[in-house]
Amino acid sequence: MIDRSTCMMFRMVPSSFILLSLVGAALGHGNDWKQPCLDGVCFYDLKGSNTGAASGTLKIWGSADSITDITIAAGWEILDCKPDSLSQDIRLVCSDRSKCRHLFRKLGAVGKVVRLPESCGKNAFAHISRSWVPRDQSIPAHVANRLIKRDGTLPEVQALHIDADFAAVDASQIGTVHFAIQAATVPGAESFFPSTSRIKGRDESSFVEEAMSSVSGLLDFQWEHLESFTLLDINRTWNVFDQSLTCPPISARARIDVSAQVNIAASVGAAVEGTIIPPKVNDFALIAILNANLAGALNLNAGLTGSISATQRLYQVAIPGLDFPGILTIGPSFYIDAKASATLDINADLNVGLNYKIEKASMVFPPASKYAVKQGGAFQFVDTPLKLSATPSFQTNGRVEAHLIPGIDLGVNVLNGAGVASVYLNVDAGAQINLALQGQATGEVIVGREKAREIEGAGDAVVKMEPTPVAIAPRATATGSAGFSGCFDIGAGLDVVAGATAKLFNIFDKSTTYTLFSRDWELYKKCFGAQTKREELVDYYARSVAEPVSLNKRLVCPISGFPPLQSLVDSMILASAVKQV
Repeated sequence: MIDRSTCMMFRMVPSSFILLSLVGAALGHGNDWKQPCLDGVCFYDLKGSNTGAASGTLKIWGSADSITDITIAAGWEILDCKPDSLSQDIRLVCSDRSKCRHLFRKLGAVGKVVRLPESCGKNAFAHISRSWVPRDQSIPAHVANRLIKRDGTLPEVQALHIDADFAAVDASQIGTVHFAIQAATVPGAESFFPSTSRIKGRDESSFVEEAMSSVSGLLDFQWEHLESFTLLDINRTWNVFDQSLTCPPISARARIDVSAQVNIAASVGAAVEGTIIPPKVNDFALIAILNANLAGALNLNAGLTGSISATQRLYQVAIPGLDFPGILTIGPSFYIDAKASATLDINADLNVGLNYKIEKASMVFPPASKYAVKQGGAFQFVDTPLKLSATPSFQTNGRVEAHLIPGIDLGVNVLNGAGVASVYLNVDAGAQINLALQGQATGEVIVGREKAREIEGAGDAVVKMEPTPVAIAPRATATGSAGFSGCFDIGAGLDVVAGATAKLFNIFDKSTTYTLFSRDWELYKKCFGAQTKREELVDYYARSVAEPVSLNKRLVCPISGFPPLQSLVDSMILASAVKQV
């Protein structure tokens, strides 16, 4: 027999995203397959394991004539049923007339919500869209031996078509069928609350309130489990942009690389309440919680004049989620985006770190939910390396801005597509560099031919060309006494933002966004001489998001020989020394 809870696991690492709420105190634990679901109230428990499978409870309730059961406990033997399908024809035969006749009572079978055996279908509960007596009346011998009557005859085989098309049901005939879910992607959620009061009455208002308001206590439970998980451990470098020019006898280049070492422990959870018939969500709360260490870096090698902007998805992978097929599916994915922009008249090398530590960050979405408790977390700037070198024989002007954006995307599908949306949590780590330096020697530049290299794995990046006027730089000297005047400064920022990309019933829409954390720091600033005033530099605190990749059509490179780069700064910026702005 296939355990449906096994099917709920994503094929990745142990779960580490926590869906918001778990089963309330009104819920008990375990799937009691010995008890039929014939009184209008049914439960299905999704049990996790030590390997991190999702766990939680789904409860449905309504009229005793609108919800039925075809398990062995309800007097039915399933003859043909696929374990991995939401929509299919099945054959079944009655083994206990005192119970199995409930399927056809009053309204007939069509339109009812039916509880399925563990090995029949992907879903715990299905919609019956058709009922008939099939031509195939064959019964396997091991079943027939138990069902044969005294007169030697066998009961008639029935057939049903089951699916998750709850929207096709006429609620005026079948009546309203309610549901509530509390679940998480850590084991033990189904047993978090005591099992002393598994309510059987159909007045469920107290159950719903208790289930939806259990978020606060559950968060503490989830954090305990989260500490033992590592969801992802990434250490990679990506090229975001690479452009070369040939200007015989020399060549010049602009290149941007982004590296990321990311260690994340995360979890998601949800508490949802509504009606299966008609399909509707009345209340919804989604949680994402995480601990993360982010060690990123921007590397810029530039010897060109022009403007560059690039946006690229560097990495994306599915992570364990939550699945009550046909009722609620939340499929999370983790991604890393990079955005970089530069306006340069420069020959320089730059390496700036993007290092942060995030502890107990929690998002409850939508933010207007009355269950949105314990938002936020601890977001810390961590000691980060900084290197900047430039050629003192040239004018070095420009602004560079880079963003490394790890994030979580939570795809939500409720009631077989009746509600579909996506909720995201972005951690935007940014750095900004402003340069206004003047070399004290001379040199010159010429217009060169572009030689663009296609970046492997550049994704959907778009290249846009625009003309740029020729720049004349001072000629280099051979004395080795070149120096700088002017200023440069470097800043960093961190924004943690949650939002949605589509409307989900009347719960939230794509305009629903909120900021969990936003802060800017001044990492370093320095001036040489008195020719360039500090206030002439662009304010780096006004951070922006880069547009899709663009590159100037005409770039400039020097006629001959760059003088050696001179280091302006090469140090570790201590978190204790940075200035918050």
